[in-house]
This record gives sequence, C-alpha cells and structure tokens, in this order.
Amino acid sequence: MPTKILNSVNNVIRGVSNPVNDIVGGTLAQPGLSLFGTNLPGTPLISFRDSFLNSLSQWSTSIPLNTQFIVLIDNFPAGLTTQVLRNLEPVVNSTGFDINLPKVTTTNFKNQGMVGCIFANQFSIPDDSVIADKATIPNNRGFIAGSVLKNRGNFGNFNLSLRETNTSFVDFVIRPWVIMASHYGLVARNPEDEAERLKDPKTNLTIVQYTRSKEGLSQIPRKTWRFYNCVPTSISNRDYSNSEDEGVKNFNTTWTFDKYEISSNLYLSVNEMLKNINPFY
Repeated sequence: MPTKILNSVNNVIRGVSNPVNDIVGGTLAQPGLSLFGTNLPGTPLISFRDSFLNSLSQWSTSIPLNTQFIVLIDNFPAGLTTQVLRNLEPVVNSTGFDINLPKVTTTNFKNQGMVGCIFANQFSIPDDSVIADKATIPNNRGFIAGSVLKNRGNFGNFNLSLRETNTSFVDFVIRPWVIMASHYGLVARNPEDEAERLKDPKTNLTIVQYTRSKEGLSQIPRKTWRFYNCVPTSISNRDYSNSEDEGVKNFNTTWTFDKYEISSNLYLSVNEMLKNINPFY
C-alpha cells in the first residue's frame, strides 16, 4: 500500500512536468530523481528554493509585521462617571473617585480615535479549541475506538497591556470600569431605558493588524479581530521602587467577551491595487 501511494504521488508530480521529464521518469523538483531514489540525469524544472523566495516577494505570502496594530474601543460606558462611582463605592475624601475629567481627557478622539487607543502596546488573543475524545466500546477486544469531538472549549480572556502616563488611563478609566461591572454584572440591559443604560458595562473591541504595502505607500490592514460584549475584569498590580530605573510602565488588563470574529483584507484586492500602481509587480 505505501508503494502504491508513493507511485500515485510521483505520477501526479510527473504529470505537471514536461514530456521529456515524463520519459526519463523525473519529478517536479528534480526530474532526474524519483521519490524512490532513481537517479537519472536531468535539469530541475522548478527550484523549491527559488519558488519559496519568490513567494516572499508576493504580498499575500510575505512575512507580516508583528508590531503594527491599533486597538479600538468602540465606546465607554455611560455610567462610568464620578456620580455613579461615588454611589457604588464608599468615599471619604472629597476628590475620591472623581474620574470625570481624567476620563474625558484620556478617552477623547485624539487619544482613542486617530490611531486607536494610544495607551495600548500589546495584546494577547486566547485560543479556540474543541475537546477530542475516543468513543469507547465495552469489551472492544482488538477493535480501535473511533475519534469523536465533544464540547467546544470556553473562551479564555483577552489580555491588553496599557501604557502608564501622567493621567493614568488604567487607573481612572479601566479600574473604575472593573468596579462598575462588578456591581452591575453582565445581565442584558435595555439601551432605550436611560437608567438601564447607565448600568451597562459592555463594549466592543477591534484589533486591526497592519503590514507593509509598497515603498512610498501607507501600511494597509491585513487582519481584523472584533470582540463583542467586552468587559474588563482585572488589572495587574502596581509595583514601584526607588531603586528601579525610570522607564515606561505597562499594566496588563484582562477582558471577558461573548464572541469574536476575524476578517481578512482580501476585499481590498491588495494584489490588484499594487499591480495598478506598478504593472511589473
């Protein structure tokens, strides 16, 4: 049986080579060398190495950039205000949980819309899995149990690392957001009811990953992730020391979500766009 399979593969490969190679029994990669090691003289029809290197020059199969992305937070909860937080948390000082001005400053269009959330510098997307098992047979003797798929695994958490700045987006927006969500929960809210809308902590997150396009042209999106009904559930510890070097501080935030989608950029017809710009592409 293995010999028949290899013969079939070899025949298929020969089928796309030229008639001369068919006569000498060569293959696609090496016309004079069959899969069984029959060494016959001949010139390779296609070089695997050259084909691989050529693929790297094509946009759709080239290596992407990993550092180029933006994070878009669709909206911030209407109830994320000083008044709401002070109704939920005990406040001693008159400035306690006074978050209105820091929220407006860090969530304006300049800081959230132009290039996405400017505080975001790293993200981690959880895996997606399904549980595989074997269909056991009582007293199966020598029979092999068949494979079955059972439950799809629960989504993990989406992790987003946020940069610390003088007006802390993490502590004046994300931290109160976690507190608000813990009080109001994830129950469905009527968006037409003002009182109910103030209790809704959910938002949507969009991750757009960019890569190079062509010399002199702007980068273009290659992949888009959309996460729905997201709520931050935790933020990392604050560790400071007089002995540490001054530098950028990043704090990790954890988000739960209901569902997600992934989209390609093929609707942009990237290859055609580049060909229009450069006919020799």
